[in-house]
Amino acid sequence: MQWEAMIEFLGGATAITFTISFLGKKAIEAFINGRVESYKKNLERIASENSIRFQNLHSERANIIKEFYEKLSSLEEALHSTLKPFQPSYEIELTEKVKLLSIQFNELREYYLPKRIFFEKKLCTLIESVLDTARGVFFDITTHPVSIDDSTYQYDRELMKERHQFWESARDINKNEISKLKSELEDEFRKLLGIYA
Repeated sequence: MQWEAMIEFLGGATAITFTISFLGKKAIEAFINGRVESYKKNLERIASENSIRFQNLHSERANIIKEFYEKLSSLEEALHSTLKPFQPSYEIELTEKVKLLSIQFNELREYYLPKRIFFEKKLCTLIESVLDTARGVFFDITTHPVSIDDSTYQYDRELMKERHQFWESARDINKNEISKLKSELEDEFRKLLGIYA
């Protein structure tokens, strides 16, 4: 009988121990699952905030690219209009075109400088190359008086020749270098906007 009582006692104690350990295990699992769910929700909230932040950043960056490209296109059009060999009489005078070119260049540069943080270094280098080349063209065409009717040229034909060489050089730079750089810039902008994705 003692063995039977002992087995009954051990069986009951074992059952109680298993029950307590089972309930303890379930309580710990519930606690851990609650904590895991809490961390999941917190991570989802943080991911959502970051997603919204990056969407806003991408949207702002896209607007900056759009504005910059519009200003660059205006500058390119002004360069083309100013540098073309034949200046129609119905257009504004060449000296006025050069003044407008200067204004458009400065607007583009002033727009870009505080926003360069939105572009990768490689793209900044490309943009600055476009700006430097355009500045060089402007200096070339303003080295001597702009108008061929300027009285300086009546007395110095060599100066007129030199002016002509500067303008031809500026036309070549605009046609070859600036157009090429602008095309590379367009490709980079398309990549940033996800058009080549």
